[in-house]
Amino acid sequence: MRRTIVQAVVGAAVVIATVTACGSGDSNGSGGSSSAAAPPGGSGTSSAAGAPSSAGQGAMNGAAGQVNSAIEQALQQSPVTFEPQKADLTDKAKQTLEQIAKAMQGNDVKITVATHAGYPDAQQAKTLSEKRAQAIASALETHGVAKDRVKEDATGSEKAQGDQALNTQISVAQ
Repeated sequence: MRRTIVQAVVGAAVVIATVTACGSGDSNGSGGSSSAAAPPGGSGTSSAAGAPSSAGQGAMNGAAGQVNSAIEQALQQSPVTFEPQKADLTDKAKQTLEQIAKAMQGNDVKITVATHAGYPDAQQAKTLSEKRAQAIASALETHGVAKDRVKEDATGSEKAQGDQALNTQISVAQ
C-alpha cells in the first residue's frame, strides 16, 4: 500500500515536471526531459506508476523518449533498490539495469542516476550513496553504456531518509 502511494505521488510529480518542461521554450527540438526528482519529503523510483506511459514522451522526442519509456517500464516492473547499509546490486536490480542498457544502445542519450543513503552522519551517507551510484554505472558499463553517458548524482542523506533512501531514481539527463 505504501509503495503504491509513493509511486502515485512520484507519478504525479513526473507528470507535473513533464508539463513544466513542455512550456520551457526549448527550441533545440529535444523538448526537455522528465524529472525523476521526488517531491519534498518523499522519494521513490522514477517510474511513473499511475501516470500514462506517454506522459514522459510528451516532453521528449525520438531516442530520448524511447529511452525514457524503457526506463519507466523497467523500474515499474523492478525498481533498483538497495539493502540498508549496502551498495551491492541485487540480481533483480542487475536485470533492470540490463534492460535500461539495451534501450540505450544505438543512441547517445545520457541518463542521471540519483542514489541516496539515509544515515544520520552526512559523510557516511554521502560515501555509501557514491558507492551505490558507482555500482549502477559499472553495471551499465558492463552492458555497453559508456561511463560518460551516466551522470552520478549521489545525494547522501540530503534528499531521502529511512526506507526512501534505499530507492534509486534513473532519468534521461537534461
